[in-house]
Amino acid sequence: MLGKLIKYEWKGLRFPLMIMMIVLAGTMILTCGVILTINPKLDETLAWYSVMALMLSIFLYYFGIIGCTLGTTLIVVVRFYKTCYTDQGYLTHTLPVTPHQLLNSKILTAIFTHLLMIFAIILSIFIILQVGIHHVFSFIPDYSYAELRHEFSIVFADILDSFEDEFGLRLGLYIAYLLFYCIVGVISNVITLFGCVSLGQLYAKHRIVGAIAAYFLLQFVMMIIGYITAIPMYTRMLAGTYYDNATVFGIMSPTMNMSLLTTVLLAVAMYFVNLHMMTKKLNLE
Repeated sequence: MLGKLIKYEWKGLRFPLMIMMIVLAGTMILTCGVILTINPKLDETLAWYSVMALMLSIFLYYFGIIGCTLGTTLIVVVRFYKTCYTDQGYLTHTLPVTPHQLLNSKILTAIFTHLLMIFAIILSIFIILQVGIHHVFSFIPDYSYAELRHEFSIVFADILDSFEDEFGLRLGLYIAYLLFYCIVGVISNVITLFGCVSLGQLYAKHRIVGAIAAYFLLQFVMMIIGYITAIPMYTRMLAGTYYDNATVFGIMSPTMNMSLLTTVLLAVAMYFVNLHMMTKKLNLE
């Protein structure tokens, strides 16, 4: 039954998500197109206009990324609110499923939607970089892209060695750690957002305002906790009490791990808040 619920949720999210993807693709194509128009052989006036157009397209692409990121979050939250706490909730809560299944389907679909958007953004950045690099080398006949890759591999090997010495672990492990950190952060953020929407239902006449207030209040509390957990690291850095062989990751990881732990604990609490509001405090519009 969980699979059917996820499929139903995806049907409701895929069209607005497709619009976000089209916006992202449009800004990416525009940026790539402007890059391809740049020609150093043109006169100074045309070259200046090309550079200005490139800067504007990059700004547009940047705002496109922000808009798509916020838009993805918005469509997920709005769907959760409408299908759980408005008149659509009368149908949702009469389905022959448990509250756990209903909540899990919405969380899993929202997580997949966010990760899909993140992947699309990373892919678009990669495409823009590839277009830019190939276009630059089209004006350097004596230097090929293959030679660049060869030189980059040599430099990258040196970076790997120095990275392990400075950070205290291999680059691959550090990237894996950051990926894990990012995925856990996305999961926690989705559950927390849903929890704030559920908390907003306590204010029957101002549910949306209540949800927004709950979100910013939680973010403020998490920011304070983050500062508190970072105090030992900053204190030791200022006092110079770290050992000479201390690594960057060894210094940063305790604070990052504590921050991740508090985020996970908040998400767990918000998960049960969602269940409580959907079962004990359900008050549909």
